[in-house]
Amino acid sequence: MNLFANITHVLSSDILARIAVYIDESPEKTEKAVQALVYTVMGGFMRRTTNEIGVNQLFNHIQKGRYDGTLIENLPVVLQDPAQTNTIITQGNNVVSHLLPAMKSSIGSMISIYAGIRNSSAISLLGLITTLVLHILGKQVKDQKLNADALAASLFAERDTLVNEVPEDLMPQLVEKVGLQQIIMGLAAPARRTVVESPGRSTTAAIRPSVTYEPADETDGSNETLTKWGVGALIAVAIGIGGYFLYQNTQKYSSMGDEAKVTTVENDTIQADTVTRSLAVPTEPVVQPKSTSVTAPASTVPAATAASSGNLSQQMAPYVGNAALPKGRVFPLAGITFQPGSLSLTPTSQPVISELVTLLKTYPQLQIQLIGYANDAKGSLTNKSLSFKRVNQIKQQLVNSGINYLRVDAIGRGTGVSRLDTSAAPRPTLSKIDLKVVTK
Repeated sequence: MNLFANITHVLSSDILARIAVYIDESPEKTEKAVQALVYTVMGGFMRRTTNEIGVNQLFNHIQKGRYDGTLIENLPVVLQDPAQTNTIITQGNNVVSHLLPAMKSSIGSMISIYAGIRNSSAISLLGLITTLVLHILGKQVKDQKLNADALAASLFAERDTLVNEVPEDLMPQLVEKVGLQQIIMGLAAPARRTVVESPGRSTTAAIRPSVTYEPADETDGSNETLTKWGVGALIAVAIGIGGYFLYQNTQKYSSMGDEAKVTTVENDTIQADTVTRSLAVPTEPVVQPKSTSVTAPASTVPAATAASSGNLSQQMAPYVGNAALPKGRVFPLAGITFQPGSLSLTPTSQPVISELVTLLKTYPQLQIQLIGYANDAKGSLTNKSLSFKRVNQIKQQLVNSGINYLRVDAIGRGTGVSRLDTSAAPRPTLSKIDLKVVTK
């Protein structure tokens, strides 16, 4: 049973009902918020363990906070006591402040909007879910005797589950708020700590060169002194000779400089006369190239877009440039394709991505959503995971080209056939990238 399944098992309908009473929200909204927070906290801990400091901090919080799973066993009783419940919430929010710094407010706002609950309720649920997740992780550490590196690896083992189970309407906000772009795309991995396996300080201390305090031989010292005096005398003689020659050369070049000045004046005069004469000579007329665009008709398409001859610009520019047309239109990005079962873009995809960058820069108010479909996943990778990684790879290229990441949402819908669809009607699976205009 994976971590997500363990958390779902703990959060039974009875537990969710008691939580809803405590925060004074409806059971339906509470359940929706709790599920979203489970994904959020787990994703945040994954991101935290991508560096060595985060791995150590998470493990130390579990050890020092005595998160060993005891709360899970007594959770129904604890939730009946408002004072104990408040203590758990406060404890969890303190952990969020340390492990996910500066994220508490943004996460609370995201959950509040997503589930339709008060912001204060979302913050309370964040603290409660964080404490529960830490206890589940702590129980796993205790039962399996995991160290910090093994704990981080177990978190990352849930990456595909995270990608496949997060609701589509939550995923874009979750990725942006918690910073999961690299994790979702499979480009991030848990950091491994640098462990020094030495019992004593002698093996970890820096090796310093030995210092000898034996008295120096006096004979060698006297000879060394004479040698130093001899070298000093030779240097002094060399400096004197060099100074003499320098003085002689200075005098010589000084006299030559006077002659050079006269010659330079004469040459400058001759050159000036030559320039004057050249200006008086009539030159051949310059033939201007004929312009082929003088009579081009006026166009309402911006110059940057008109310069692009791609199909994407021809399709989108008239629509985006016309404020009277409603937003929400979907444009297929047929030119962007991937090698079968992989994240490798085909060579024909780059011009289309460059064209999309130009459009986004031409229309700075334009906001889009990239929607990915895939039906060619291989191995343990699911179609939904593959489709999501592909659209996020395209988004990353747009961001690297100077596009604000807030202007581009990216979601993956797998084959396009919902797993909740129980109808017997045959539906074709999809493999494509679509672009939806959100704001123009």
